[in-house]
Amino acid sequence: MHRLGVLIAGLGMACAAAAAPTAGELRATCARALAAGYTGEHAVMCDWYVAPCGVCGEDGPPPRAWCVPDGTAPASVAAQVVRDMGQDDERRPAPVVVEEILRRRYPCAAEE
Repeated sequence: MHRLGVLIAGLGMACAAAAAPTAGELRATCARALAAGYTGEHAVMCDWYVAPCGVCGEDGPPPRAWCVPDGTAPASVAAQVVRDMGQDDERRPAPVVVEEILRRRYPCAAEE
């Protein structure tokens, strides 16, 4: 019975990983949001990946490995990610590609 539980847990994790959009899908979603003035459901879906700590709150996960300057508009971050995604493989998982872009574009200071 224990092996079955481990197998089911493993399948659940695999399904969750597979549920993430590709970089190409996220780029298209963010581009639609930007074209609509960065409002509406496409903007919310884009923010889920390009500004994840915007929904974390004080009890959320620890800070990410990038530091977007205070006051930076979410649409500006999304536009940067969309531009940089144009250079990436569209089939790669969006969370991986976005993290690479944000780490490169918005590195944290050494003292943080």
